[in-house]
Amino acid sequence: TAMEPPVPPVMKRSMLAPHGAQLRPQYDQEDEWEEFCERTDTSKVHDFGRYWWTYGRDEDDDGFLREAVFLEVPLRKDVEAKQIRANLTTKRLAITVAGDSFLDEEFEDSKWLNVGESYWEIEVKEVKKVRRKVLRYVLYILMDCPKYITKWLFLREKTEDDGRFVEENDDEEDNIDDRLRMIAKMKEPEPYRDADIWFSETEEEEERWCDSCGSTRVVVMKKHTDTRYMKYCNDCPFVSPAKETSLPTGLQKQKDIDEKRARKARLKARKMEAKKRLDAEKEKAQGEPDRSEEVPDDYNEAEKTRVYTDGEFVEVLTKALRRGEIQWEDY
Repeated sequence: TAMEPPVPPVMKRSMLAPHGAQLRPQYDQEDEWEEFCERTDTSKVHDFGRYWWTYGRDEDDDGFLREAVFLEVPLRKDVEAKQIRANLTTKRLAITVAGDSFLDEEFEDSKWLNVGESYWEIEVKEVKKVRRKVLRYVLYILMDCPKYITKWLFLREKTEDDGRFVEENDDEEDNIDDRLRMIAKMKEPEPYRDADIWFSETEEEEERWCDSCGSTRVVVMKKHTDTRYMKYCNDCPFVSPAKETSLPTGLQKQKDIDEKRARKARLKARKMEAKKRLDAEKEKAQGEPDRSEEVPDDYNEAEKTRVYTDGEFVEVLTKALRRGEIQWEDY
């Protein structure tokens, strides 16, 4: 039989997601582009003390990279998976541990969450220099949702301590259309000229107009009595010094931009150094971290995977159901 050609996979939303900012726009747009890259950075952690979340991508069961929100909540070291109950809807997430309410929050937006495919798991990771148990909830985003969750996850994050809502501009919602418009607006910088390339349009930069009457009928010349080139107006007797540069316009612009970039880099380096010193002082003031909930290094070291036959599995499952270790939940 003839072999059929492979069927291409269906285009999914994650395939259209940017894989990192590679553009470098012209100098006038660099600040705007850096702000956009910082706002859309998937490595940014939104920390709210008792929970934190990041936005990124996760590989699903089919091998596709799916966009998701990774919510992490620290747990006590004695908590087990069978003690946790999670109730997830498009509007709210409620987590109980051993019957006590642990997290009960309302989502800021109810139109992006894929409830059916989202899941949670327990893992051990280092949290502020302490190995702790963490409940990691992977909240998948619907394929047809145009929004990126990069600003708010829960509704409480939009309110101040006194209950006031944070000022928010609805037009700045992070979605696919706005990202594409932002990328399309960026202009490619001019090619970098070496010192031996002297081609530039200089007419617009030589200020060929009279500084007194504004007439453009001027003559730039240097008489034998002048010490430099002067602008002589044909419509009035005013004479003024002409603009002189040692470099052509294109190279002069390039030199000015290089100096501005160097100043910006020095200022950014000073800010980063000040931030490092501030973080070091805060860490020193906090002292030693609380290790009361630290998980030992040999956690689950003796745990081994057991292989059951069908009959043994049914027997173990029946006993667990009778003891109440497994409960059926209706969705």
